[in-house]
Parts: sequence; structure tokens; C-alpha cells
Amino acid sequence: MGNFSKILVPLDGSSNSTRGLDTAIEIAKFSGAEITGLYVFHLPVVAGIKYTQKMKEEAQKKAVKAIGPAMKKTQNTGAKFKYHTCGGHTGSEIVKFAKKGKFDMIVIGARGMGGAKQAFLGSTSNYVVHKTKIPVLVVK
Repeated sequence: MGNFSKILVPLDGSSNSTRGLDTAIEIAKFSGAEITGLYVFHLPVVAGIKYTQKMKEEAQKKAVKAIGPAMKKTQNTGAKFKYHTCGGHTGSEIVKFAKKGKFDMIVIGARGMGGAKQAFLGSTSNYVVHKTKIPVLVVK
């Protein structure tokens, strides 16, 4: 394994993102890397829709549900954990934040699908793999 000191883990509270976090924790145990959890709020894309206070509050609740357990789990293993939230298109925000933060690696959970859909990783993980120059570990 390479020398990893900063690992980015996109979090959305799903079991898929938890699998990504678990893998990042294992890597951090060996490398001493700091893990940063990133939660991306889904912002309305349609012109004319206002991002209301109620929408902000709901998004904040979802972020806390995703980040809180991840922080506790990571800190319980002795690994260092930071978090960041932002809003926009999930894939592009992950790619931008990873580049800006000079991360060594992105560990992202993929949607677990069987049958004919197995060829697809999930739109966000697929986007990140193709749009970043940073090494990406996709966890199924």
C-alpha cells in the first residue's frame, strides 16, 4: 500500500458508505492516515426553486445522521476523523473537495447490485472514478 496520510470518504448514511468508511478505517490503522468524511447536501437544480429554511434543516438532520455515527465509529478505533459538508451535485462536489484538500485517496462505497446491473458501480462512484486524478477505492 502507498503512503496515505489523508483519506476522503463520502458519507450519506447508507450501508454502502459505511462499508467505504470501514475500509478507510482499516487503511488508516496501517498508515496512520486522517479520515475526512464528506456529506454533500442535494440542492435543487431546477430554476425557480428556492432552497428554503425547512429544506436546510432537513438536509442538516440527514448530515448529522450520516456524520455522527461515522465520527464515533472512527474515533473508537483510534483513527483521526474530520468532516466537511457542502451542497451541490454529489459527484462533482466530491471531486472538487478531494482536489482542493489534496487527498491521497478517496474510498467510496458502491451500490450493491446483483444480476444484469452488476456492471454499474452506481452513478456517484462511477462519476468520481472517471473525473478525478486521485486514486479511488470503490468498496462493494
